[in-house]
Amino acid sequence: MKCNGSCSIFVALLAASTANGFGFSFGFGAGVQPRASTTRLHEQEEGAEPDADTGSTGRPNFDFSFVIPKKGIADVGTAEVSLPPILESSELVVVRYDLPFGLSAEPQGGQVIVTKDGKEDGEKVGDILRQTTYWRGKTPGLFDVSKNADNFDLVVQALVTNDLAVADEIVLVFERPC
Repeated sequence: MKCNGSCSIFVALLAASTANGFGFSFGFGAGVQPRASTTRLHEQEEGAEPDADTGSTGRPNFDFSFVIPKKGIADVGTAEVSLPPILESSELVVVRYDLPFGLSAEPQGGQVIVTKDGKEDGEKVGDILRQTTYWRGKTPGLFDVSKNADNFDLVVQALVTNDLAVADEIVLVFERPC
């Protein structure tokens, strides 16, 4: 599938998820609640000593970890991440969604930007999609969306590797302007 600048990930995920053999849900049935787990990481407190690791903004990196999504009882482990901020003032939002999921975002200004609010405590319009879990067969990884934002098709391919054949959840990392 070839996407132009106005194509949203949401539409691409719908097509790819259907092709991968699982249904894509736009809503949830009565009594079914989507599960979203969110972690927010703020920049260092004013007056605190900066870390040695700083990005191009001169701010310290966001250092965080999360449990890698698993399928069934197979425990994969924990990802330890150090991510340099790309904005002068921002916070990091780590979101974990049950699969299948929806995301409305598109390439804008060299980044993949959220165009529609997600679930409560999830992504918000204007957030930058920085990273996502992805799978090569049954091996998990962390895909750097920001470094590949100029190739939107590759970003979509990484997102759709998160399907029910390999995991029950996806982890998305957003940088939110403050």
